[in-house]
Amino acid sequence: MIRKNILGLAASLAALGFAAPPLAAQEHPEAEKTADADNRKEEFQFLTEDEEAQQQLEQELAEAFAIFGELFKADPLTPEQEALLPLATQMAGHVMPEGSFRTAMDGMTGPMMDAMLGDPESSPRVRLAEISGVEAEELERLSDEDAQEALDIFDPQYAARTERTSKAFTGLMGKLMTAIEPSYREGLARAFAHRFDEAEMRELLAFFATPLGAKFAAQSFLVQYDPQIMGFMEALGPATAKLVPEITEEFAAIEAEFGGSRDFSQLSAAERRRAARLIGKSERELDALVPDVTEESEGEGEDPVI
Repeated sequence: MIRKNILGLAASLAALGFAAPPLAAQEHPEAEKTADADNRKEEFQFLTEDEEAQQQLEQELAEAFAIFGELFKADPLTPEQEALLPLATQMAGHVMPEGSFRTAMDGMTGPMMDAMLGDPESSPRVRLAEISGVEAEELERLSDEDAQEALDIFDPQYAARTERTSKAFTGLMGKLMTAIEPSYREGLARAFAHRFDEAEMRELLAFFATPLGAKFAAQSFLVQYDPQIMGFMEALGPATAKLVPEITEEFAAIEAEFGGSRDFSQLSAAERRRAARLIGKSERELDALVPDVTEESEGEGEDPVI
């Protein structure tokens, strides 16, 4: 259960990864040098098993989230844009006041935790089926009271533990949002400097100084996470379903035009010799590695063994 909860939290963080712009290491050479120096110092440190596990986890997560730095490489600001950063930083402060990220996430974390951990207020039959191994359909004959009593026998602390876990994750998520908010605000300022000139910034700052402008600026970030907007994701299912025939047709046309790859058995004699020489294996070895089409087709539709 603990591992399930940790993996659930990691999934949530990954989902939220798109919200925080990565900091490019090349834009902070001094920090990179300091990190290298720290790494050299740590080479001679003896770590406990827990410290090693933590270090490995930090490295794995750093490598996993580094993909955002590769996917979204920002063009460096021009000297003129760099000069606008003080104004852009003021704009970012209005649009994203301190604590905005945590406020936005507070409204999302509850439903996310319920989805991952299960809502303790929902029907007890779902959890009872998981624990007892009895099919959920068979448990439908039980009354709510009997199902709850049976669940209390198997797992008397289920509701309290789930509620406590949800609160713990919500608190940890809040700490995470607080930690990454400064880097988000810095990225927001750089984006403003890239998109607005000085006259536009001063005009916007004048508007933000008014009561309506202040409200608009402060709400413009939070509104992106409003349930009224986030709920639009429901529309993805039906919309995707309608696109499936078009997607299928498009990919079939691509395959018809360009063809697919060939396995080793489909190559000519000259191609087989050349491929074997390049790969460094014999033709017999490569023949043995050709997938068995019969076995593959028989295995289709079966659930993978985990």
